[in-house]
Amino acid sequence: MKYLLAFDISNGRRRNAVVRCCLAHGFRVQKSVFEAFMEPTQVADFEEKMLKLIDCDKDSVRIYPIDKTADEGIRIVGCGKRIENVQFRII
Repeated sequence: MKYLLAFDISNGRRRNAVVRCCLAHGFRVQKSVFEAFMEPTQVADFEEKMLKLIDCDKDSVRIYPIDKTADEGIRIVGCGKRIENVQFRII
């Protein structure tokens, strides 16, 4: 399933760590917004990693599931491109 990952983190060191983690799971679409294709176990793993990286009293990370209908309705105004789930086949 596709997810939208968004965060609000004021501390530079923590923010950079969260960005690295988000990049490991998905694609950056804005400075603090990412899109990622993850299975439920990967989402749980991502949440655990976030809990270790952020200050829960000061920082916020949101994980929004994007179903097929919502994904098809995404509109981009300005620069940017759709993030598609590319599946590779090894022959």
